[in-house]
Amino acid sequence: MIDTTDLTPAPDQLADAWRRIARNSPAQQADPLVMQCASGLAADPGGKHAHVWVAGLVALSGYLAWRPERAAEEAALAALRAAAKELGGRPCEHEEHPYEAQVGLLEDDIWTFDTGLLTTADEQVLCPVNVAGWARVAVDVIAPFTVRRIPVGAPEHHRSYIRTLSGIVNDYPYCDPHEVLTDEAEDHPYLPTRGELAGYLVTMNATCWYATSERITDRGVLDAMIEGIEKAVSLLDDRPCTHAPGEHPDTGDPDWTNQVGYLLRSPGGRAEISEYDGWDEKDEEGEADQEYEPLDAWVCPEFLHDLAEKTLVELKSGLAAYETA
Repeated sequence: MIDTTDLTPAPDQLADAWRRIARNSPAQQADPLVMQCASGLAADPGGKHAHVWVAGLVALSGYLAWRPERAAEEAALAALRAAAKELGGRPCEHEEHPYEAQVGLLEDDIWTFDTGLLTTADEQVLCPVNVAGWARVAVDVIAPFTVRRIPVGAPEHHRSYIRTLSGIVNDYPYCDPHEVLTDEAEDHPYLPTRGELAGYLVTMNATCWYATSERITDRGVLDAMIEGIEKAVSLLDDRPCTHAPGEHPDTGDPDWTNQVGYLLRSPGGRAEISEYDGWDEKDEEGEADQEYEPLDAWVCPEFLHDLAEKTLVELKSGLAAYETA
């Protein structure tokens, strides 16, 4: 068992403080805790207290995935990446690790999940490779597609939504498309992570052609989609685009775009996109090589603004057809 008796405050006191932080907590409340974890981890990313600070940044990743102060976000990401690199390369005799079994977690569940890093003496839980795994998961929640070796596996009910919407975008719906598309539009994310917000806007784009076709006879579907997109766009942050011309994703295939729309919404789902692209095999650690498709372009605010505008143009054109009919 790792001895943390010399850690002040004690881990249970730290955990109590972390649990009081919500996604929309004010920076003056959340940032000192983030910086405490990031500083502790950065000072010794492979040390005996690394699992405590990783546990803290996992617990605080909900705040860090929404609207953190940029300095807190950058400090947390740098510390987590250093820990993933340092701990992930340690020798290990375990065939599997507990974090790998949690790939089906919803993004919203990750920061409330008990990683066990503070509550057990189990050697597999405290194995450096397992701690490194949780560090990578936290990085992916905060900054999607900037870390490798996330276990593949989208939440099962996301797969169910993909199957349902696939029937619609391929023009063989096996349910009422009016109801499904309205439900999708009205389920716009509240305080979303970057992955959740991107996934919603991508899904709206994948399905807009069907919504504007003669197959949809209720203009309320288009009204709901337009309202949802406009609300979602208002939540996009102001990060500058870092991509070269032509590096934003091609959304010309509605079926693939539909799949991406839900895969974007969880670490395990994003790992599937990486696996399809072959990106996860190209390097063990670090950021994507520039010669390969930058998958983080899927969550680029400029790309999403442009995609939303194109989707709105199509939907409003379809709405105008109802008004002149």
